[in-house]
This record gives sequence, structure tokens and C-alpha cells, in this order.
Amino acid sequence: MSRGMLIGGGVMALMSGMVGAVLAAVVIVAETPEAHVDRYLAALASDDLLAAGQLAGLEAGTPLPLGDEGTPTTVRVVTSQERGEGRVAVTAVYGGETDTATVIFLLEPDARLLGVIPQWRFVAPPVARIPVGIDQHDRVRVAGRTVTTAGPGATTEVAAFIPARVSVTNAEPFLEAPSRVIRPRAVEAAPVILQGQPSERLVREVRRQVTTLLDECAEQTVLQPAGCPFGRVIDDDRVLDRPEWQRVDEPRVGLSRTANAGRFSLDASATMQIEADVQSLFDGSITRLVDEVPAEMLGIVVLGPDGPAVTIYP
Repeated sequence: MSRGMLIGGGVMALMSGMVGAVLAAVVIVAETPEAHVDRYLAALASDDLLAAGQLAGLEAGTPLPLGDEGTPTTVRVVTSQERGEGRVAVTAVYGGETDTATVIFLLEPDARLLGVIPQWRFVAPPVARIPVGIDQHDRVRVAGRTVTTAGPGATTEVAAFIPARVSVTNAEPFLEAPSRVIRPRAVEAAPVILQGQPSERLVREVRRQVTTLLDECAEQTVLQPAGCPFGRVIDDDRVLDRPEWQRVDEPRVGLSRTANAGRFSLDASATMQIEADVQSLFDGSITRLVDEVPAEMLGIVVLGPDGPAVTIYP
């Protein structure tokens, strides 16, 4: 055997060894449960939801879950642990500066992709089902999208990649409700139900409707306007002309929650003024009556599809 052949054989052996080392590195570094989780989280962090869905194991045609609303600054696989039956639990840290989540992913060998390089998949797609709603209305906004429920206090499910940052905010301008921001860590997520309170806009709208009612009542030139929350009784005098009513001030409006979702109790008041010429039944003298009369109102406010409906109790 010539020296050239020996050198050539040595080079081939060296090349073969290098290829084997590279292949081993790919198997160890790139095709491990940790690497699969790392690729999934990297896709989620970069808003590549299509790749995240593929790595999550979603079936073709499945609507993509919600992605991450935040800007993750921490994407790191911490550790892994065998769980038996070939499964591996991978612990990862993911999130922003103030909302980092620690999540445990369970993976198993992908029997569909058998070959020299092993492949891994999630035992269950890392997609959370989050029930969302608001106690006083049927609409909320999830990640900027309006979601409608069956009614006030009811919930509907939205899907989000685990552990994406998801915000749930109020979608009804007549309500105020603190927003919620979560990072789901499990497939079955806890319900997120916002607690709604009357907003200043709702108070203004109710005051407007109460004002309209009082002003319309003031057009009735009688002592006791029909269907109105005020009136005047005169016992010892006779009214000589038609009484004139006018509203003195802006109605004061109070709204409070009730046991029924989407309904608020109303407590309102205002001051009305009556003017009329009256004649005494005793001496026949005529005087000009100018008197302030309280208007006290109780009722209910219902938030409907066309806005708040105000009902004043008789």
C-alpha cells in the first residue's frame, strides 16, 4: 500500500469522524426535548404563530391561538426530567421583565417521525382554553379583539398559546372595569371575569334621560303632572290659572349594582319649582305661589344592545 493511499484513507477516516461528531451534536443539541421547547418559545416570542402552531402540534386547518401581546425578554429552558414511558418534562422560563412565567412542558418521542435523528412532540398542544367575560355585560376585548358571550356574567372560551401574555379588557363604554393580564400556564386556565361598575358616561346618559323626563313633565300645567315624580297639593287655596313648572337644578343621579347582572338600581333627585296664582278660601285674597318641590325618583337601568334603558318606578 502506497503512502498516498494511507494518507487518503486517513483523511477519509478523519472526515467520517467529523461527520459523525457533527451528527451526534445535532442529535444532542438540536433534536432534544429541550431544543423542541426552545424552538417553540422562540417562535412565540418572535410572533411567528404559524411556526409556533406547527411546533405545538396543531392539526392543519386549526385556527391559530392568540400570540404574545408583550415583548418577551426572557426565553430560557431551565431543566428537564424523565417522567417514565419515554416522556420528558421540560421546565422553561418565559416572559417580560415584570411577568415572567415558569412553565413545565411534557414531551414524548414523535412516533410519526421515526429515523436516525429522534423527533419530539408535546404530549398535548401547549394551548390554553381561557373562559373570559364580564359580570355586567356580554362583551369584552381579548388581545384587542371583541369577544361576545351569551349574556352578562357568562363566559366564552378563547385559545392562546402557553404562556403568551393575554389581556382582557372591558369593551362597554358605559362600564368601568379593571383590566386583567395573564400568562396561562396550563391547558385548562382559570376563568377571567371582569367586575364592571357604572362609568361616568353611564351616569351622564342616565342624567340626560332623567332630565328629559323632568322637563317633559314640567310642560304639564297641572298640580300633579301625570306619570311624574313630583306634584303639589293645595288644600286651603283655589288655583286661579294653570300652574307653571320648571326644573331648578341638574338631577343628582346614583347608580348601584343589583343582584341581577346588567341591571343597576337608580336613585335620583332634583328640585322643581311651581308658580301659580291662588285665592284664599278664607278671605278671598289672591297671592302668587312660588314654591320649590322635590322630585324623588327610584328606578332601574338596564344595559341593552341600544344603550342604557332607564325605567322610573311610579
